[in-house]
Amino acid sequence: MKNKKPAFVNIVQSLEGSHSEKLMRKARCANRIAKMLRGHRRRLAYDVKANALRALVRKLPGRVDIRMDIVLTDFVVVELKNTKRGLHFPAVLI
Repeated sequence: MKNKKPAFVNIVQSLEGSHSEKLMRKARCANRIAKMLRGHRRRLAYDVKANALRALVRKLPGRVDIRMDIVLTDFVVVELKNTKRGLHFPAVLI
């Protein structure tokens, strides 16, 4: 009798989409909050954004598009595939 349980790899692949969307949501939320703050708290919010985008790029590279920003040359734009909305990310952190 064949085992009907899904393989671990299949489970991980099925969750990639929701995890990538959650990480992007977290980065967007941190970005919005950072724009309202000043000083140390602003820096902390941008750190949360950077950590979420870094995790997205490193752990789920097949789910993101990365392109250079032609205006802000020290930054790249990280966006989920098949979307037109991305977030700026310092190029040196990738």
